[in-house]
Amino acid sequence: MTFRIFLLFLLFSAKIAACKCNGTPTLKSSFENADFVFIGEVYDITEVPSGFKTVQNILSKVKINKTYKSDSYDGFYTHNATLFGSPLHSCDVLFTQKGEYLIFAYDEKDTGFLYSDQCFIQKKLDELSPEELKELESLSSQYKKLSENSDTSSNPELTDLIVDDFNHSDRKVNEQKIEISSLNQQNNRYKIIIYISIFVIVMFLITLIFLRRKTQH
Repeated sequence: MTFRIFLLFLLFSAKIAACKCNGTPTLKSSFENADFVFIGEVYDITEVPSGFKTVQNILSKVKINKTYKSDSYDGFYTHNATLFGSPLHSCDVLFTQKGEYLIFAYDEKDTGFLYSDQCFIQKKLDELSPEELKELESLSSQYKKLSENSDTSSNPELTDLIVDDFNHSDRKVNEQKIEISSLNQQNNRYKIIIYISIFVIVMFLITLIFLRRKTQH
């Protein structure tokens, strides 16, 4: 029994450690990458089984007070939503305390739930500065203008295709995008390390040759 708990702990720790983001999240990057951005009040929190006795998934019901961005084309998530979070998903945010939050979220079409990500900025409403609220309003205005300019109502079939593709936000796809971005960053760092190493080795060889010639003379 102790061994099983220890094995679960190792697996769980490895999963948590696997969360990687593409740099430090900002208000702008969070807004651009999220499907939904809103201020909401978490008013009910429920633990549900995850498949492991020691780990519980979290369902957080939230009342939507103000929406800054919404990719919903069928009227969902206008007044209420349910946020899903699992400790088994390395980047999931668990809303375990009631209160008002600025929430950046993806939609999960298979379940109808929203879920937030550690690669988004996470703040309670009372932690937001006036400057951040002003930036949110600006980002929201820009987003709405772009949405209006990209109106394709003249072709309903094309509209359905674009909307469906634009709103399709699968958890695995998002995780893979973050992982690819993180790998690209790692590759760039490795390239820099390799270039520096080659430079150091070349300088060392040049110095060695110079010292050997000096000794011979």
